[in-house]
Amino acid sequence: MQRMRQNTTLAAAVLMGLPVAFAGCGGGGMAPPTTPTTPVTQNVSIIGQYNLVLTSTNGQGTSNIYTDFTQTGTTFTGAANTLVCPANDLSKCKGGNASLISIAPSGTVSGTNVTIVISFPSTTGADTVTMDGSATGIGLAGTYTDSQGDGGSWTASSASTLTGSYGGTFNSTSNPLPIAPTIMLSLVQASSGFGLTGTATIMNSPCISSLTLSGQAIGGAFSLTDTKSEAVIIALPTANGFTFSYKFEPTAPSCAGDFGNGTVTNSNPWSY
Repeated sequence: MQRMRQNTTLAAAVLMGLPVAFAGCGGGGMAPPTTPTTPVTQNVSIIGQYNLVLTSTNGQGTSNIYTDFTQTGTTFTGAANTLVCPANDLSKCKGGNASLISIAPSGTVSGTNVTIVISFPSTTGADTVTMDGSATGIGLAGTYTDSQGDGGSWTASSASTLTGSYGGTFNSTSNPLPIAPTIMLSLVQASSGFGLTGTATIMNSPCISSLTLSGQAIGGAFSLTDTKSEAVIIALPTANGFTFSYKFEPTAPSCAGDFGNGTVTNSNPWSY
C-alpha cells in the first residue's frame, strides 16, 4: 500500500511538470508572423552631359537640347548656357552664352519618374516646355507639351567626353574663299566636370593660323572662346564629329567681323 501511494505521488509530480516542459520547449518556436516590407524605390540619378530630342506630333519637326545636369536630392538643374536648336540647325540655336541669355532647364525625380521644364525665346515669343517621362535603362523618354500649343515625344541620352582630335574645313559666310581653309582641332575635357580646353591649327586662311581655346562641353555640343583672338566657336555633334559656327568680334586683331561655318570629323573614329 505504501509503495502504491509513492508511485501515485511520483506520477502526479511527473504530470504536473509536463505542461511546464512543453511550454518551455514550444514557446520559443512560435514566432509571431512578420509583416512584408515594401522595397524602397531608388530615385534615378540625372547627372552629367545630356542630349535631348523633342519630336512634335503637330508638324513642328524636331528640336535638340544640349545641357549639363547637376542633381541635389530629388531636384536637378541644367547649365545656364544650355543650347536649344530647332531642327538641330546652328543658325536657329538659342543659348550657348549665359552672359547674353540664360537658358537653364530644371526638373525633379520621383523614383524612375522625371519632370523637366525649360523656357527659351522662339520666333513666336517665349516658349515653356514641360516634359514628363521616366528612365528607360538607356536614357530618358516621355511626352511633352509647350505653352504655344505644341506637343509630342522626347528622349534624352547621356553624352560622352569630347576629348579627341578632329579635322575638317570651314569657310567664311561674309567673305567666302575659293578654297576652304582646313582646321585641325584638339580638345581635352576635364576629368571632372564640363570644362573644355583646346587648340586649333588652321591652314589656308588669310587672317588666322591658330587658336587657343577654352570653354565648356554642353551635352554633346560645346562652346569655345579664344580671348586673345576674340573668336567664338559653337559646335553641335554629328555622327562622328561636329558641325560648327564661328565668329570674330569686330574688334578682333585679325579676321575682324568675320563669321562662317565648318565641319570636323574625328581623326580616330575608334575612340569616338
